[in-house]
Amino acid sequence: MANANYEKRREYLLKNENLYKTTLYLAWPVILQSLLQVSVGTIDMKMVGTVGVDAISAVGTSRNIIMIFMVLVIAISTGTTAMVARFVGRNDQEGASIAAGQAFLLSLMLSAMIVPVGLMTNEFSLRVLGVTDGVLNYAMEYMEVFFLAVPFFLLHFMARSIFQGAGDTKTPLYIDIMMNIVNVIGNYIFIFGMFGFPAYGVAGAAMGTALSRIISVMVSWGLLLSGKFDIKVKLIHMVKPIWKASKQIISIGVPSGLQGLSRNATTFIMFAILARTLDAEFALPAFVIGTNLNQYALMPGLAIGTAAATLSGMNLGAKQFDRAEASGRATAILGAIVMLGISLFFVIFAHPFINFFLDESNLAVLRIGTLFLVIIGISEPFHAASIIFSRTMQGAGYTKKPFQITFVSWVVIRVLLALVLGIILGYNSTGVWIAISMTNIISGLWSYAVFKKGKWKNVSIYGVN
Repeated sequence: MANANYEKRREYLLKNENLYKTTLYLAWPVILQSLLQVSVGTIDMKMVGTVGVDAISAVGTSRNIIMIFMVLVIAISTGTTAMVARFVGRNDQEGASIAAGQAFLLSLMLSAMIVPVGLMTNEFSLRVLGVTDGVLNYAMEYMEVFFLAVPFFLLHFMARSIFQGAGDTKTPLYIDIMMNIVNVIGNYIFIFGMFGFPAYGVAGAAMGTALSRIISVMVSWGLLLSGKFDIKVKLIHMVKPIWKASKQIISIGVPSGLQGLSRNATTFIMFAILARTLDAEFALPAFVIGTNLNQYALMPGLAIGTAAATLSGMNLGAKQFDRAEASGRATAILGAIVMLGISLFFVIFAHPFINFFLDESNLAVLRIGTLFLVIIGISEPFHAASIIFSRTMQGAGYTKKPFQITFVSWVVIRVLLALVLGIILGYNSTGVWIAISMTNIISGLWSYAVFKKGKWKNVSIYGVN
């Protein structure tokens, strides 16, 4: 039955004439998955918010530092998705197993580096951001738990990338539903203290999340090994290095990892700039809350980007070059519509959504957070184009140019604009919001121009000519 489902899904993804329908077929489980993930993050923040505003800032700051490390996951997962999608497009099960198995092995190697480095540098990273002592103590507790659980976070992402690269987006959705139920229950138990466990406060949020990832890894890799799904991963491929395949995963993935690092390092710098503005006391929690709300628009865009990468890789593997390009355009249009619509919704209902995070209404946080949603919302269609055209090219294994676009538009232009508008010209947080929005527009237009040239369709993958 598994083989029959595999052939039926592969045929549909490669032959269905309605690319919007094909995109939605792949994307809707990932959209639900992403919205579920953001919802759990919102619930986490609400639970943590009962401890105080410092606790909200601590979790938001910690997550931005954590994401700088977690972009290394992007490197492996992007290379894995590209290779698995190409092998499935070619109908090469052995090649797909090798790519998946090497992703497992590379995740363990990467974890061995991240865990000690993260534990040793967490206090330094927080002090660079200029957080207060109250925020510092909470954030250090949160980050210590996270870094100890890093191997499970990495393996969770790898399993998801393997399923999605094969065109199976429903299985990881079901796994995530289970995982997030465990996450919420675990957070409640560990944050507030239940069933004999003490109340760990902010650290409890990290404990619940870590427990959910451990369970997810056990289930997802068990399914991949079982052979009952589209990809059967052989145990030998998970323990024996196959350097040619590993090298290709790294070669494809490193620019994507650097692209993610550029994005998250820039957000890290935005925190540091905001911490030095005159309205920092209110701008930081407003940024954390506004970014959390904005994730509801961003995550569906990323989900459609996942569909774009899968369709790109599979169609190129099947040597359907025109269809690969057409799927990139269709997914970008769909993503722009979805992200703009959700952003407008949060602009219209900004006050009640922002107040949801606050134990007591704060007019300054409310005003600054609303302005964030308005200014950022204007640029969301361009942000969607940047994400989805990048993902289309990454699914083909063409990752260097998308990294260059992100580095220049985010790390160089965004940081300089934020400094000039926010600090030098004295527009404070408003200047930072304008800098973010303007660079979303720049990266979107630039990504489309590179996509249109078509060089990304000429990348060769190991085992696929």
